[in-house]
Amino acid sequence: MFKILYKFIYNLFPYKIEGENNKIFIVLKGKKKRLKRKLDGLNIIINGKNIYLELELPLNFKNTTIHLEGENAVFIMKHSDTIVNNASFYIGSWGRCFIDENIRLNQPNFKVIVNNNERYKPHKLVIGKNVQIGRDISIRTSDGHSIFNEGDILPYNEPQDVLIGDNVWIAQRVTILKGSKISSNSVIGACTLVNKEFNETGVIIAGNPAKIVKRNIHWNRVPYGMIKNQYKGVYNFENNFKTMVLKKIRKRFLTFIFQFYF
Repeated sequence: MFKILYKFIYNLFPYKIEGENNKIFIVLKGKKKRLKRKLDGLNIIINGKNIYLELELPLNFKNTTIHLEGENAVFIMKHSDTIVNNASFYIGSWGRCFIDENIRLNQPNFKVIVNNNERYKPHKLVIGKNVQIGRDISIRTSDGHSIFNEGDILPYNEPQDVLIGDNVWIAQRVTILKGSKISSNSVIGACTLVNKEFNETGVIIAGNPAKIVKRNIHWNRVPYGMIKNQYKGVYNFENNFKTMVLKKIRKRFLTFIFQFYF
């Protein structure tokens, strides 16, 4: 009881924001307003300037952190009907992260790093609609450190965008690196390392490094067995309906005969 009361009072206070001109908004039923209290299960860390964070409700969080720092970092997340569980988002200077509606992030350990730090040159992560993400997933738009050719002054490993289309299923333990593109209606197999663009839709991508292993597919969130049972149920229902009708006809016929026989 005490923990529930403490949590209720704690959530009444706003998130701590350090820096200048930083904004946190929520969108509810198309109306945008400042977020004035904490959301259950969500920790927000903001330290910098000109940082923008927008969350479209309904969104439910558990053990999730959104961390924005530096300057001109942006994070926008649309509504979802499933809980966002044990996810970590880090957006550094000039980083952009946009997550469209109905993402499925209910599996643990999802980590995103969008980090560039090069002034006036933003890089972004875009995740489309109805994307399902498994456990132990890592997405990065940069290497995190600089790599030089011998004798060069400037590094060559520039950060790059990561683009994920609509209705993509990312299985467990997948790593998606800078410069990756996953087109809509695709499946990324477990333990895959994606490090390049895949422009074909409706494909299964797997391997290290990733490659297309199957084309012309579509997938459904409903588990295999349930679809099989549903199909069998429809088939059995038709048979059962015929059997039921025949039984009723037989019963009425026998009743008609019996009333004259006895």
